[in-house]
Amino acid sequence: MGKGKDLFGKYNDLAKEKGVGSEEYRYACVLFQALLMLGERRVFELLEEADVTGKKLALEYAVHAGGDDDDAVPSDVILV
Repeated sequence: MGKGKDLFGKYNDLAKEKGVGSEEYRYACVLFQALLMLGERRVFELLEEADVTGKKLALEYAVHAGGDDDDAVPSDVILV
């Protein structure tokens, strides 16, 4: 799990370096939301898997009838 934790830190450091609005910042936000949803252990495992497979974590949203996109709540974390 050490590698996953290191990857999490790396992506957060990149986000700080590149700043708000950057792709790195948006990815760090995805990782933080995933952490809130799944907990450290699972997010670190997914980061390790993503690193090996060349993928990234993404938030998946349930389809809602009506409503505003600003109200969307992620329903799962997936690798893409």
